[in-house]
Amino acid sequence: MRIGQTNQRGSILGQSVQRRWQRAFSLWPALVLMMSAAAAPARAQFLYRQLGLPELAQRAPLIVQGRVVEARYEGHPDYPHLSTVLVTLQVERMLRGPAGERLSFREFLPGPQARMGKRGYVAGQRLLLFLVEPSRYGLSSPIGGEQGRFHILRDQRGNDLVENDWGNAGLFRNLAPEAARAGVSLSPRQLSLAGVRRGPVPLEDLVSVVRQFMPRANTE
Repeated sequence: MRIGQTNQRGSILGQSVQRRWQRAFSLWPALVLMMSAAAAPARAQFLYRQLGLPELAQRAPLIVQGRVVEARYEGHPDYPHLSTVLVTLQVERMLRGPAGERLSFREFLPGPQARMGKRGYVAGQRLLLFLVEPSRYGLSSPIGGEQGRFHILRDQRGNDLVENDWGNAGLFRNLAPEAARAGVSLSPRQLSLAGVRRGPVPLEDLVSVVRQFMPRANTE
């Protein structure tokens, strides 16, 4: 009798362990997705080294200027418990990437940001985005976290200004040395951005510098 009870307990225990392993393996794709998304630019400034404009221009496979027409905060289609935002832009100008009137991308929202209900994208915003290539899970995001997301503002004179979510801090600090290293010839007006430590700058001035540093094969 005791042997039978022991075997029964062992069977129950074995089934319990098996169920736990099955649950663990069923969660593995979601865990991989979370790790992949976390490796992409997130929202904590201290996680990222400071990037200059030349590096943003050189590294971003997709550089687009546009207006947000929709920002849908929802779970990932394949992993609903993971928070994402699906952003659709009305394209105003495609500096690098495929042509088209609209562009959509999905961005992962880290836990704290999702819990706080932070809305980084809102319909009506005008943005200049330096985006990474979408991952195997269809996720993209600005390069260097919020360094690659620029808000387009209009001053009292009707001029378009641009500033990223870091306030353009350090964006132009190595502009002249990077231009010399890349063999890029900048005009005096473009080089004047090197004196800007932080704060908004004219949109067209920034775009003109971006065009200079973009890989030549992608500017034609």
